[in-house]
Amino acid sequence: MDPATLLAFAVFVVVMTGTPGPGNLTFLAIGASAGYRTAFPVIVASQVGSFALNLSVAFGLGHVMAGGGPVVTVFKVLSMAYMTYLAWRIISLSVKPKGNAALPSFWEGLLIHPLSPKTWAMSLVAFSTFLAGNTLSVPENAIILVSGFMLGGLVFHSLWALVGVSILALIGDGPLMRAITVSMALAMLAATVWALVL
Repeated sequence: MDPATLLAFAVFVVVMTGTPGPGNLTFLAIGASAGYRTAFPVIVASQVGSFALNLSVAFGLGHVMAGGGPVVTVFKVLSMAYMTYLAWRIISLSVKPKGNAALPSFWEGLLIHPLSPKTWAMSLVAFSTFLAGNTLSVPENAIILVSGFMLGGLVFHSLWALVGVSILALIGDGPLMRAITVSMALAMLAATVWALVL
């Protein structure tokens, strides 16, 4: 892979992993509701899920998803159901008294990226645009795809969670904070719907 293509891929990863989407909005809301220590294990889990998704795209599942059909329809239904569940979990964490709502778990984080339409779209675009036509082997392309998105995900999910923590420190844990957290959960759902109908 030539340096110009690698740089373009890196810029793509920064833009895609740094902008709002179901993952970043989830971690913003978790950080704001429960702090970074609660968000971090879920961030790590999300990257395990991202690893699996990007590996499967590099090794051929991306072609199946790009082809449409029943597999994509099932994915859209599962994606919307899981993102709705995540939104409900985030809202519950915000509106219930502290200690009464179960914190998001590592296992819940595993499915954030495999069921996020934004993650699928950016993985498919990255692979087809920057990697599919080069002279590298499939495993080499997989390493580039997986490592690029994992690094971007760890950095930007952490930054979004820390922004949530900063919002909590700034305005406290009152009605305004709860309104912001609920808004983030609803924005996450809106981002999912928007990505699914494209």
